[in-house]
Amino acid sequence: MPAVDDAEAVDPSDSAPEPARSFHTRARRKLDASVVVEDAGGFESPLAGSVLEIHLLMRERAHLYGLHLQLVADLFTDDSENEGSLDWAEVTAVKIATGLRVSNLSATALVHDAHRAVKDMPSTFAVLLAGDMPESFHRYLLRHARRLTPEQARRLDEYMAGVEIANVPQLAFEKQVRVGTKLVTAGAVPILPSKARSVDLVGIDEDAGTATLTITGPILEIKALMHRLDVAAHTVQKEQRRMLQDEEEGPLPFDLDDVLREQGRPMSLRHLRYAILTHSVIDIDPVQETTSAVKLLMTVPVTTMMGYSNTPAMLEGMTPIPAEQARRLAAGEKTWQRILTDPITGAYLPVNASTYTPTAQMRLQLRLRHPVCAMPGCDRPTVLMAEDDHILEYDHDHPDEGGQTSLFNLHRLCHIHHQVKTKQLLDPVRDEALDPARGDGTTIAGPYPTTWHLGDGITTTSYEDTDLLTPIVAAELEMAARIHERTYAEKLSIHEQLKALTREQRIELERRRIIPPHPDYGEPPF
Repeated sequence: MPAVDDAEAVDPSDSAPEPARSFHTRARRKLDASVVVEDAGGFESPLAGSVLEIHLLMRERAHLYGLHLQLVADLFTDDSENEGSLDWAEVTAVKIATGLRVSNLSATALVHDAHRAVKDMPSTFAVLLAGDMPESFHRYLLRHARRLTPEQARRLDEYMAGVEIANVPQLAFEKQVRVGTKLVTAGAVPILPSKARSVDLVGIDEDAGTATLTITGPILEIKALMHRLDVAAHTVQKEQRRMLQDEEEGPLPFDLDDVLREQGRPMSLRHLRYAILTHSVIDIDPVQETTSAVKLLMTVPVTTMMGYSNTPAMLEGMTPIPAEQARRLAAGEKTWQRILTDPITGAYLPVNASTYTPTAQMRLQLRLRHPVCAMPGCDRPTVLMAEDDHILEYDHDHPDEGGQTSLFNLHRLCHIHHQVKTKQLLDPVRDEALDPARGDGTTIAGPYPTTWHLGDGITTTSYEDTDLLTPIVAAELEMAARIHERTYAEKLSIHEQLKALTREQRIELERRRIIPPHPDYGEPPF
């Protein structure tokens, strides 16, 4: 019997239809292009074409977002330096943060999300990659899956695979996500309230010069704290009221602004709770409290201090402070330190040292140059938990042969990135030709650049921080100087003209300057 080609032997029209996929949650109708056009008023509607284009763009965007997650997940898998552990996800994150133009923290969160989506939840990821799940749907799913264990995430993925995601509306999808999350966590040990203990800075209002602190913890502990504050506030308020009524001399307790005697009444309980919480001694017994040389660093333009301008100050080089508030804070300090900057670029002018440990003045400048960790993309503040690091390692055995302790060779790193650098997973380099110690002692006009080798041939460049206000202040001073010079030249010209006049001409000129009252104005009132 002759051989028969399979394509000729099987008639596609005779094959049985593929059975419909089984979903435990189905949509009332399939959401395809015809339905989109129909809901937009049909092809007769002038908007139908635009609505369809938006729908197709949504599908393309979902597909590209899926590809984005796939690439990040593959990069994490292929990166040999992260040891295959999500605990070291930041090692991979630093390599993609610059390309994404996000912080390392955001890039690390993306690595975790991509790994969860691709590895732990492949069914829903396949729907996303096909363009059948809007990007916003998938982000909502990931938000609910972040606190799940890998096994719980896989079970949630299996549950959502039974939802006809391509066609259900947003509210129905979100409801299914919430239901699925409850199902996969049912019977699991709940997160203890003690795990939620935290104190966080959640908001800064730069215009008002205020910030918001939140305290989260078990209900009983927070209620007990509030009760203690209430009792303390009532006690202090009672004492303030007694001292005011008895006209007792001396400072009033917790009168932060020294205005209660002028107002003639005690502080409100709300303000007293704040004053007691922020101006009471924190007892950490039995641990011995250590002294710290670190203080909040505020830089104020000299013109603001003199009252010539209202240019804001900068707190830790990051947060603008209103001029009036900065002047009040500065007035309460006994010692000011002058910081010199380049008037054009705002770069801080250097100081030097010859020992392994930076001097106090150098550490002050390092905080100005690096208000956050020097690692590109890292936004961890360096005010407390940061470490001074030699870019070119200091040679303790042969100090002359290793990296020197100078502002050129120093930066500040957070503890995590200092550890990563110590493991030689990061390698910062500065061009030695820019070192003022090797030339005639001059420095470049701008901040020092640092080239970071992140592994696998990936590099990026970062620059030290600068004082953003210096160019503004310099421009204000230059404008004031020009106005002064122009006014002085005008006055000098008038003076020279008057000197050339005779006495009679000067008298006549003064007479012309006196403007008699208009006859319609009546008699003057004096």
